[in-house]
Amino acid sequence: MPAVKLTRRACLAAALMSVWQAEEGRVMTVRGLAAPESLGLMLPHEHFFSNFGEEPGEPPVYDEAALLAAVVPYARRVKELGCGTVADATAAWFGRNPLLLRTISEKTGLHILTNTGYYGAASDRYVPKHAFEENAARLAARWVREWREGIAGTGIRPGFLKIGVDAGPLSEIDAKLVRAAAIAHRESGLTIAVHTGGNPDAALQQMAILREEGVLAEAWIWVHANQVKSGEEEALEQAAKAGAWISLDGLDEGTLERHLELVLRLRAKGHLSRVLLSHDGNSFRAGGKRPMRGYTILFEKFLPELRRAGLGEGEIRRLTRENPARAFTIRRRLSG
Repeated sequence: MPAVKLTRRACLAAALMSVWQAEEGRVMTVRGLAAPESLGLMLPHEHFFSNFGEEPGEPPVYDEAALLAAVVPYARRVKELGCGTVADATAAWFGRNPLLLRTISEKTGLHILTNTGYYGAASDRYVPKHAFEENAARLAARWVREWREGIAGTGIRPGFLKIGVDAGPLSEIDAKLVRAAAIAHRESGLTIAVHTGGNPDAALQQMAILREEGVLAEAWIWVHANQVKSGEEEALEQAAKAGAWISLDGLDEGTLERHLELVLRLRAKGHLSRVLLSHDGNSFRAGGKRPMRGYTILFEKFLPELRRAGLGEGEIRRLTRENPARAFTIRRRLSG
């Protein structure tokens, strides 16, 4: 009997290893696994839709016909401009809907990634009650279950971990979310994207927690890093040197100059291979109650600005294709 029990365990372990080997080195989209080289130009931080600013809810409630009528034509335009893939950063409790994302993907041909995790910014408004009561390991187990089994019975699996932290030093709940994400990364190989903003101290705290959990900084994206204040840019360089991804994702008409300044600074310091570019756009904000925030300026204005500033086509390819493909490839990035 003991021998039979061991054999069953060995078979289960072999099956799990087989699944892991099939996923490692690929990217999980809402329509399944994709090869990194198939993603094309990628926007690593956008929102096709959200209920951010509204009351939290899971699952969200949308006028789906109105949502698709607004989002699909715009997403088609983004694809026509040259985009191949979008990572949708709308998290659970403020509007994540994997089925709608899959519909948009099918109608447009875009690769789309959804996420697992909880958004701890906005004064924890979108953090569910159980997250305050459970420890980091239990939270991680919830997110890993979505990774393994799919989200809410849809069969659609997340392509990255998305959490958020508030301004200032990490609160108890924010630190717990970061630790849970690190634990979940160890189990899944999913990259951790953290809404951090212009908060170098919190960024350093996050990297320290990752180290404690045996996770390398290259598993972590500093989301909204473009918001660092003038004079604090060295923090971005330190994070990039440690291997972190620096997401300059607030592109709009008023921020082009600052984004260009940061790209050129990181390039001069030898960190262009750690930079991501996006808009934090949203084509159906607050359930359609607020005006759209577009996500085409990268194509229409910023790439020409980069070329005028002297970046070659190889460097632009690195920023828009190679870096995001590497950032979102499923891979355990562990220290030992």
